[in-house]
Amino acid sequence: MTNSPLVSVIIPVYNVEPYLRQCLDSVVNQTYKNLEIVCVNDGSPDRSIDILEEYAHRDNRLHVISIENQGLSGARNVGTAACNGEYLMYLDSDDWVDLDTVEKAITAMTDNSVDLVLWNYSKEYTSSSQPVKVFNHEELFTAEKYIRLHQRLVGLTGDQLKHPEQCDSISTAWGKLYKTSIIQSNNIQFVDTRLIGTEDLLFNAEVFNYCTSAFALPDCFNHYRKSNANSLTKQYRPQFFQQWTELQRRLKILCEERDYLQQSFSNRVALSTIGIGLRIASSSSSIPAKIKALKDVINTPRYQDAYANLEMRYLPAHWKAFFLCAKYKMSRSLLCLLWIMRKIINRNSKQSV
Repeated sequence: MTNSPLVSVIIPVYNVEPYLRQCLDSVVNQTYKNLEIVCVNDGSPDRSIDILEEYAHRDNRLHVISIENQGLSGARNVGTAACNGEYLMYLDSDDWVDLDTVEKAITAMTDNSVDLVLWNYSKEYTSSSQPVKVFNHEELFTAEKYIRLHQRLVGLTGDQLKHPEQCDSISTAWGKLYKTSIIQSNNIQFVDTRLIGTEDLLFNAEVFNYCTSAFALPDCFNHYRKSNANSLTKQYRPQFFQQWTELQRRLKILCEERDYLQQSFSNRVALSTIGIGLRIASSSSSIPAKIKALKDVINTPRYQDAYANLEMRYLPAHWKAFFLCAKYKMSRSLLCLLWIMRKIINRNSKQSV
């Protein structure tokens, strides 16, 4: 395309030696050539730095920044501060993208004069691929439609609650093309996961506050490597609930001045019971300890308020039963349902791998 703007691709790198070449190859071989590839070596203990330097020697568009380990959030922030592109995108170093990703995304961005472009992705297992289709066709989001997209990011509402497991399907930092000026001029940064448990949602919630338009592509450009099929049910630690409490506190602040986000935020709190509950059910704690941990969550006033305001009529029967157990503080029944969910997730994961 003529007058091609510079696009920065920010890749934090930590301990991904077996996968890094596939990631880098998918970027340096993009059909869109006007790229700045910012790789942040986050104190990686393996040979990732050697691979980065090899690629930087071959391709002068690729720049390597080495820092002491700061975690994913810190590495992304360093890369964002260093980038010079008019537009930017993030890519995790164990994932990869289709070779026409940037070309199609920048075309959608410039042709439609929007602040943000989003697309679908695929979960990549050892021997299978599972597309995650949030957008089924090209779609322009402005005015009221953008407000609905903003609501969708913060939390599911209305008939979206038919699939509560899709609550985080558009919250990732990857899978998007951003205007760099929106992020840099407003000093939007990723918050350390040690404080909030997960960083992408809060980052995008702030970005969306400064955007007024977006464009969605139906393509599954990003390929998300699922090396651990049971990542949803990883070990529960007491500080995890504290981290999500802090995440919700910060998210609430971002939503406070927008009335149209209040129901979305409330539903986000309620739906977070699923993730927290699965971690508790999968922990090595005793059954009494698991029941107590669940009680600590569902008895919390903000969770009880969220259950009271949750639009139950849209939920499938099994999810309605789940949230009724939470609403009426039936922690033992809730634990039983979580065990069933865990078995289903494990079975489906084994079939996917």
